[in-house]
Amino acid sequence: MDALKDADYMKGKQTFQGRCSACHTLTADSSDIAGPNLWGVFQQEAGSRENFEYSATLAAADFQWSADRLDAWLADPQGYLPGNIMGIPEPVPAGDRLDLISFMLIETGAVDWPRPETAFAAAQADKSLPPSERFPSFWNHLMNNTVRYHWVNEETGEDFRFEAYNKTDGTVATSVKSISGFWYINERDFFCYALTGLPTKIGHMVECFPVGAMAIPRFAEELWVSKPQPGVKLHGGMVPGRPDWVYGTTAKPD
Repeated sequence: MDALKDADYMKGKQTFQGRCSACHTLTADSSDIAGPNLWGVFQQEAGSRENFEYSATLAAADFQWSADRLDAWLADPQGYLPGNIMGIPEPVPAGDRLDLISFMLIETGAVDWPRPETAFAAAQADKSLPPSERFPSFWNHLMNNTVRYHWVNEETGEDFRFEAYNKTDGTVATSVKSISGFWYINERDFFCYALTGLPTKIGHMVECFPVGAMAIPRFAEELWVSKPQPGVKLHGGMVPGRPDWVYGTTAKPD
């Protein structure tokens, strides 16, 4: 426990923001996202949060979460509990896990250890600043690269892919002519976006995720899986750059 108490809180926070916060919240008054809220998780049986739909594997797991259990899970999510459906199933490197688990122990109420104050945290709290100054890493990542989506609804047979480009003026352009949208950052520092014109039975969607989830740039064809509508799995990833037409230097292709 001493090693966890002496771990690097800020490094753990950055790891959580980059790897976990797209699907999980931590505080007592926060809701579930794609994954369950984790407040009190170290005092809970695995797969026991009320009203959250777990995989059969996790719902049947017969243990209580502990720092050691979480370390083993994060080292090999699929190997530790085969068949689970965690949206980002890649292992967390050994060098990041101690700090991450220490941060989670503090933020889920399991321990009463101090949180360090930093100038960076103060800048984030100053809501008078524009998003580009409050969250520079997030801003540069999301405003200059491409979000790649794969929409799947097995019940209706909907299966299509498209790309989205969040723009600094608050609009969202896409690779599909009929699909457009807008984005904003709410008072809880969640990035929310809405898309309309989707070629689906319900032709629109809205999703929100913590700004911190994109604070650490990461690129892969699939980084998360969300459920924007009943029966839908929306696979999302980030790829570097974006077409010239997004910036208005060339015409958008038909």
